[in-house]
Amino acid sequence: MRTLKKSLSDLKVVIMAGGKGSRLSPIKPVIEVCGKPMILWIYEFSKQFSDRIFIATVKDHPALPKLKEIISMNNIIFTEGKGYEFDVIEAVKKVGLPCLVLPSDTPFIPKGAVEKLISECETSICTLLSKGEFVGISLWNSLDTSSFSSINTDYEIDNVNTNKDLLKINEKCSEGFIWGKE
Repeated sequence: MRTLKKSLSDLKVVIMAGGKGSRLSPIKPVIEVCGKPMILWIYEFSKQFSDRIFIATVKDHPALPKLKEIISMNNIIFTEGKGYEFDVIEAVKKVGLPCLVLPSDTPFIPKGAVEKLISECETSICTLLSKGEFVGISLWNSLDTSSFSSINTDYEIDNVNTNKDLLKINEKCSEGFIWGKE
């Protein structure tokens, strides 16, 4: 799809960071992973795809004070906090299309996984599955929710939702695992 590829030059990135973090911590986006806040890993990763990167959160989120310390307020947008799916749509409407949506709790996304999502997406909305599992990563080319597809990748994308997940991902760092090497 030539027009789709051309439109990606205007790609925006939204990092979702407004959840309750009920399984791990209300301040999950700013919990340290391998020496820096989890959301900072995603923010820096996003720079490979766009220079228009936004953090979506809610106004009273417990992590907001720390987010303001590490991310410019110009890059923070607020949603109503009605749930992940509703907040994604609200955030995408605010920043515009096309938009790559990333969760703040997947600090080490393989670049090849997102490149596959971008190159293979031929519908309005495409979601990335990691080995068949939903990971909260999607590409929005329009707001037409009737034109939707899933793209599977064999890359493992670790989602940090529990203390066990956090320990596992920090263990990988201590073992010298180098993120982004594919």
